[in-house]
Amino acid sequence: MGDANTSQSVQKQEGQMGRYAHFYDLIMVLLTLGREKKLRQDEIKLAQLKPGDKVLEIGCGTGTLSLAAKVQVGSSGEVVGIDIAPEMVAVASHKTTRKGVDVTFQVGSIAGIPFPDNRFDVVMCSFMIFHMPEDVRKKGFPEIHRVLKSGGHLFILDGASSDKRYDMRELVPVLKRTFSQR
Repeated sequence: MGDANTSQSVQKQEGQMGRYAHFYDLIMVLLTLGREKKLRQDEIKLAQLKPGDKVLEIGCGTGTLSLAAKVQVGSSGEVVGIDIAPEMVAVASHKTTRKGVDVTFQVGSIAGIPFPDNRFDVVMCSFMIFHMPEDVRKKGFPEIHRVLKSGGHLFILDGASSDKRYDMRELVPVLKRTFSQR
């Protein structure tokens, strides 16, 4: 339980939130006006997780969504979270151990997902897809495609912005090219 591999070497990148790891849960309480649990439950519904699913959360932060996902997929399912920040992985692993939940966290990047092909039914990315350099994001979609099982799906939740750099419509052509190859 709470297996953490924080020894992996992942290059620091723009958008990394590691320095906020010990305050991140408090920040989320404030940002969601105390409704983070509801937000995470809504994400689980939207991601259409089912009992027995194998789920990967990319950019897992302190593991709150991964822990909620494990409740949904049950003991027959598997949930793994990766984050580029070792500090986040350490906090997530501590939470998992403290709660006695079987979720694995490890350091990893969307640009080189450390799992074999066709491993996951669902890949989730929550509030992180626009917090990385564009070149990393572009490397990430083929990686997600690689680790998803045939018939699996990708769930992305991110905030809306009037800033053109963070417009979901820009992701659509990249996703179509990547996922239409199956």
